Amino acid sequence: MGETMSCRSEAEIKDAIANLEQILDSATKMVTQDGETVQFDLDGASSRLRDLKSELAAVQGKPNRRPMFNRIDLS
Repeated sequence: MGETMSCRSEAEIKDAIANLEQILDSATKMVTQDGETVQFDLDGASSRLRDLKSELAAVQGKPNRRPMFNRIDLS
């Protein structure tokens, strides 16, 4: 699966990250306003947030890091 470079600016990416973080922090799954209902996929939003953070790092020239995992002793 190849990734394409975005034409978005650093500020636009940061705004998108802030919006997704606000949705995830509120844990709101559905909003109804003026008779219009919007339903959020929190798993999809979390996945998109990771993608945007990776895109932001690329725009800023930072190396792409893999997520850290804790070691678990199963013995």
